[in-house]
Amino acid sequence: MAKGGGATGALPRVALIATGGTIDSLGNDRLDLASYQERGERLAPGEMRARVPELAEIATIEEVPFRRLSSHALVTQDWIDLVRLIHDVFASGRADGLVLTHGTNTLEETAYFLNLTLKTDRPVVLVGAMRPASALSADGPLNLLNAVRVAADPHAVGRGVLVVLNDTIHGARDVTKTATYRVETFRGRDLGPLGYADADGRVVYYHRTTRRHTTETEFDVRQTTTLLRVDIVVSYVGADGTLIDAAVAAGARGIVSAGTGAGRATPAEDEALTRASERGVVVCQATRVGSGRVVRSPSLIRRGFVASDNLQPWKARILLALALSRVNDPAEIQRMFDTY
Repeated sequence: MAKGGGATGALPRVALIATGGTIDSLGNDRLDLASYQERGERLAPGEMRARVPELAEIATIEEVPFRRLSSHALVTQDWIDLVRLIHDVFASGRADGLVLTHGTNTLEETAYFLNLTLKTDRPVVLVGAMRPASALSADGPLNLLNAVRVAADPHAVGRGVLVVLNDTIHGARDVTKTATYRVETFRGRDLGPLGYADADGRVVYYHRTTRRHTTETEFDVRQTTTLLRVDIVVSYVGADGTLIDAAVAAGARGIVSAGTGAGRATPAEDEALTRASERGVVVCQATRVGSGRVVRSPSLIRRGFVASDNLQPWKARILLALALSRVNDPAEIQRMFDTY
């Protein structure tokens, strides 16, 4: 394990922020693997780290307080507050890397938001668990250990925000949750993992993303109070324009259309999307399919729509909201989708 941080020979310093989720949840018994959230009980502050004493051999850990929530309860303000807190931690010189524990339901969204908005090249690693802390064969302790190993590894510097579960290192842009209960749920879709926190204690990488992130992006939300509303509408057989019109009426400044196949909305949805565009709403055409690109076809260009590339709708929503904080021009926003 590489040393770093303070005096020569000192262990790396890793800040730990707990935001809640399955990793620190407690069920009714060791076989409560599905309904534990209804109990609403969590490990006491500091107990999650105390359950993994081996962490002390890897890094000097400082726990940084933050509110703990189920990840499906997060709002944009929570993300903005996390960005400010992470910047404060690094600006104070207290940490060489940072681990953020998080519920798995929206972990990939938080990771991508941080990947686009953090202005640091130091390692920031998100980690969660698929089984609660009280479970038989809980996966949280080893996931946490591996996340700290990655955050403490100097080779993690400059790789953007990372996600570590099930011994696997993923990039924030491409990772997604693919199963409701399986410990191997997080996958890199078309592009695979970046590397592994492996069984012999080594952290190994095999490739890195070419998409810009963190210090290379044009998004800085530290002085931001909110983002413009962007809604997602999922297509299906017989879908009409009702939900699209409702989103516009609710004040949406952007709409992500999660179309079928390579990004196809129904004829009725297309009419509603055109109405939205004519009112100044920026439309991003995405797909409900699990992988693959949406191409900016001549029709999308003619209508002034943006193509999502291979971003899933919930990540396209994040990028579109950030883009709209800077510009309203579809061509310029398309450049951002092609860049990030």
